[in-house]
Amino acid sequence: MRISSALLPLLATTQTCLGFILSPSSSHSSHSSQRCPIPTRTNIQSRSSSSSSSSLSVSAASTEVGAPGTADLPWSELGFEFRPTKSHLKMVYKDGEWGEAELVESPYLSIHIGATALHYGQSCFEGLKAFAHEDGSVNMFRPDENAKRINNSADRVMMPEIPVDTFIKACNDVVKDNIAYVPPYGSGGALYLRPLLFGSGPKIGLQPAEEYTFIVLVIPVGDYYKGGLAKPVDGLIVEDYDRAAPLGVGAAKVAGNYAADLIPNMEAKKKGYPICLYLDAATHTMVEEFSTSNFIGIDNEQKRYVTPKSPSVLPSITNKSLQTLAKDEGMTVEQRDIMLEELGHFDEAIACGTAVVVTPVGSLARLGEDGEETSKFQFSEDVGVTTRTLYDQVRSIQNGEVEDKHNWNFKVE
Repeated sequence: MRISSALLPLLATTQTCLGFILSPSSSHSSHSSQRCPIPTRTNIQSRSSSSSSSSLSVSAASTEVGAPGTADLPWSELGFEFRPTKSHLKMVYKDGEWGEAELVESPYLSIHIGATALHYGQSCFEGLKAFAHEDGSVNMFRPDENAKRINNSADRVMMPEIPVDTFIKACNDVVKDNIAYVPPYGSGGALYLRPLLFGSGPKIGLQPAEEYTFIVLVIPVGDYYKGGLAKPVDGLIVEDYDRAAPLGVGAAKVAGNYAADLIPNMEAKKKGYPICLYLDAATHTMVEEFSTSNFIGIDNEQKRYVTPKSPSVLPSITNKSLQTLAKDEGMTVEQRDIMLEELGHFDEAIACGTAVVVTPVGSLARLGEDGEETSKFQFSEDVGVTTRTLYDQVRSIQNGEVEDKHNWNFKVE
């Protein structure tokens, strides 16, 4: 069985920050694997700086880890969808320790029928990207932060810690083994990494497993919006469903959080709203987050960047990066409660996440019991100046086109 379909609520027919569409390409059928011992320490961080280039070079420069962009793929046509690659990386935890990592070419997993991931949702995951630079190198964006976050999620559902260096090395090795699938510099694409940790040992009573499996799969993806940022989208404020309970697992990136969003997400799309904004579950008076993205409100006059502070909101690495860049631009960053009525005070509204970096939101509507709009908060009709600035800065750092002064890029070696 496909572990991704069993554990992760991937939205198969519509684009969201997490959803993939299965490519018609055939998958690899080989079941061979290659062991790659994971050292306890790694030093693969590098600072990148190069000039910007808009050209697309499919015949990428060769590096010591191989040449990115050499797989037979239509690089300029990639979307945010599932595509088969050479391998995924797999590690198993049992008897109190992590085993060696393996690079496995089969896209299927054999899992025990009593696995706690299947019965009790003992599963969490991450999302990050690797980018080709003009010099032919490939760099991962902030994998150390993903390592910290997956361990926070794992701790919440009683799964073992993955040492940060082990996590980074695992990501490094699976990118290196799939280097040909990294979209070439200038294509606007990236290699998307999906680390997944789940209880693979059997337990029928409610208790944590004794065995866990950690995998990292990779997928070449295009620019989420063809040609760059899209026009602002219309969003719906969800008031008849909650994303997460106040003392629940909202701050953990566990699979069940996304399953809870499937119905409201699909219902909103049918009504013409491609994105949903959730309120706090206790009072329905405060902004929490979008389905798969953090909320950011921009007040250009006061130069304020405002984002919710809630124990039910997943800490976004993209949001954390944007906050740093906003401070660099002289903006005041506020993490605090945002009352629903305060939405009317923002010039720009942003949904931020790994897949898109930022999605500009043009409006947020409330519906009555008859399904008709009762009120609407309006924001910028076009991509706002602050949204554009922050997006361009992140993308330039990821692509190695400006100085990486915060040391966010980790070179694949």
